Amino acid sequence: MTRRWMAWGLVASVAANMAVVVAVVAAMLAGGPDGHRGGGSSGGPGGGRGIGGPPGMAALAHGLDRSQREALFRALRGDETLRAGRERMGAAEADVISALTADPFVPEAFEAALVVQRDLQGALAGRGIAALSAIVASLSPPERAAIALRIADRRHR
Repeated sequence: MTRRWMAWGLVASVAANMAVVVAVVAAMLAGGPDGHRGGGSSGGPGGGRGIGGPPGMAALAHGLDRSQREALFRALRGDETLRAGRERMGAAEADVISALTADPFVPEAFEAALVVQRDLQGALAGRGIAALSAIVASLSPPERAAIALRIADRRHR
């Protein structure tokens, strides 16, 4: 694989990861557990609307019952690092754009900007995973089993 194709592969990978993190952060900052203020027209949390985030985390969040999902979203909205994440992601994106439009183009600066963006995405996703893990760790074995059943049911639909 040539260096040029590796750079484009990295760009595609980082762009996909950034989209996931932006979706997680946007869902957390948007409002309620269903990602919409006031529960939306579907009648409440999770009412048929998607939850952003990596597929495994989103599936677990969908598996939570309403009160557990509300606790998760309260924890996510209360996390100052995640709240500041939107601004930090914007700055990281601006650095990528600046590197792309530099004349002359400096591949190393572009790659460095992408690495910063990837690392930020990972840190933000890690905060979300920690919050979800804390909620799940507080549950009883039957509650965790109920989540597993809800996840399996969603998978088979």
